[in-house]
Amino acid sequence: MIDPVIELSVCFALALLFAAAAWHKASDRLRFGAVVGAYKLLPSWLVAPAARLLPLLETSIAVGLLYPPSRDATAFAAIALLALYTLAISVNIARGRRDIDCGCFAASARVPLSRWLVVRNIILIVAACALLLPTRARTLIWVDGLTVVTALITLSLLWTAGQRLANTGPSLRRLGGAR
Repeated sequence: MIDPVIELSVCFALALLFAAAAWHKASDRLRFGAVVGAYKLLPSWLVAPAARLLPLLETSIAVGLLYPPSRDATAFAAIALLALYTLAISVNIARGRRDIDCGCFAASARVPLSRWLVVRNIILIVAACALLLPTRARTLIWVDGLTVVTALITLSLLWTAGQRLANTGPSLRRLGGAR
């Protein structure tokens, strides 16, 4: 069983993540369409529809995670979408195509494909799986709300730091350091 504070923290963090990812993809559709095409996993006629569908799926997951009756089904959808992203990244890494942008967030946060992204997605899949665990029944008190907000802020800061570190490694290699 999982404590409701942990469930809410994970739920809100994943909802925020999917909402931010959807926003960035939808706000620059041309760039995101080019990213989807760069993966070279879909026939060219499916690239544009996929680039339009993925932000809608991510938005649906973000909203669905916030609505308790749909949380289990939405957690399964999140797991499936993250697994699909992980597979696409892994296939391109295996092909030696690491220089393409992952397409995860804004163009200004261009992140080349790496094993780190695979590990990151596996961690997110595990977090989504935690939402499928039964929740211990207990009354939430004010400190629980404070804990959820603090956890959300902490997870957001850790996420940002992880993204910056993921960007720093390739940049250092191009400059001749961090071998």
